[in-house]
Amino acid sequence: MATSKKPTARARQAAETRERIVAAAVRIFSEQNYDEVAVSDIAKAAGVAHGLLFHYFGSKRGVYLEAMRGAAEQLEAAFVFEPELAPAEQIRHAIASHLRFLATHRGLALRLILGGRGADPEAWEVFEAARWRAVEATADLFGVDSRRPAVRMAGRAAVSAMDEAAIFWLDNGQPFAEDDMVEWMVGMTASVVREAIRLDPAIGVHGALEEVAAQWST
Repeated sequence: MATSKKPTARARQAAETRERIVAAAVRIFSEQNYDEVAVSDIAKAAGVAHGLLFHYFGSKRGVYLEAMRGAAEQLEAAFVFEPELAPAEQIRHAIASHLRFLATHRGLALRLILGGRGADPEAWEVFEAARWRAVEATADLFGVDSRRPAVRMAGRAAVSAMDEAAIFWLDNGQPFAEDDMVEWMVGMTASVVREAIRLDPAIGVHGALEEVAAQWST
């Protein structure tokens, strides 16, 4: 009879150590520029020996890329739909959760998530992939085909606009209430969706999208 193998105590300890290093790297890279961070800083923050970072990640850049993946996972977890809500409320909930995460993790947001392409295209692609998954999940909620060029262009336009608005909001002392920002982002997204339908009428307005459009127009 085949039996599933449980991870050994040593394997569990290694996994926990690795996770601790990544969490420490996310915190430090959120607070300092890449060039300012030493591997020893991350090791000290994680409470591990200096050599363990090279053992698990190979280099400082390896740790950095893993921190990017960890930050992207946190970002995706914050932008989540609640199936028990009506579609329009699902959108509001996801945007509110996303904005609240950025406000709570301001350094992470400005340096790692919203900081631009920078000098490391591979790190940027980690967040690009997360953005596209958010676009595709939203298209699925609306019941439209995320492969259609107008849908993809509109989705990226909305995501980019929200990123830039979040940067301005965070950099300027959050001059507007969070609830007002959410409603503005929802309205802005609605406008982008309406103009996408102008480009590609075959997208249509039906099902969940019809309900959302009706609520946005009130």
